Amino acid sequence: MASLSVIGISGSLRKESSNIKLLNCADNKLKKLNKEIKFSLGEINFPLYSDDIEKTHGLPEAVEKLGKEIRYASAVLISTPEYNKGISGSLKNCLDWLSRVKPNPLNNKNIAILSATDGRSGGERSQYMLRNCLTPFDCKVIQSPEVLIANSSKAFSNNGELLDQKSNQLLDSLLEKLYQSI
Repeated sequence: MASLSVIGISGSLRKESSNIKLLNCADNKLKKLNKEIKFSLGEINFPLYSDDIEKTHGLPEAVEKLGKEIRYASAVLISTPEYNKGISGSLKNCLDWLSRVKPNPLNNKNIAILSATDGRSGGERSQYMLRNCLTPFDCKVIQSPEVLIANSSKAFSNNGELLDQKSNQLLDSLLEKLYQSI
């Protein structure tokens, strides 16, 4: 059997972000599905996309690295915060840079979307926007269940476990669908 790997992308650059906690929680749950799954967090702290940068210097090394990691991954998990009713600038910038990688690493890739926000909607709008932003990549986005973690600063235990039973059930279901797709 081929090696299974999942790369996680957090739309938040903050080291202790709820979205990174959610991805780490997903990593633990994926390992319960198959202990052989390798999970890693992708780095998206790129310079702002500029055609001038690309023409003068080519793609930044970090963009090339993430593109390669995605290309060789079995699937991608994207966890997005909600900033002003949309995805973060860093996540949009990541997608803009990835659109320049040839061949495109997201093409035909299985992707699951999660969100964690301190607001009451749990990132519903940011998930909708992210789905639109992924359209040109021709990837396979798992549409349901939606995992929306509201009040995220209170959603995790000190050990990083998701506290809400319903949220855990939804995350388990989404990850099972992702696992079955690879």
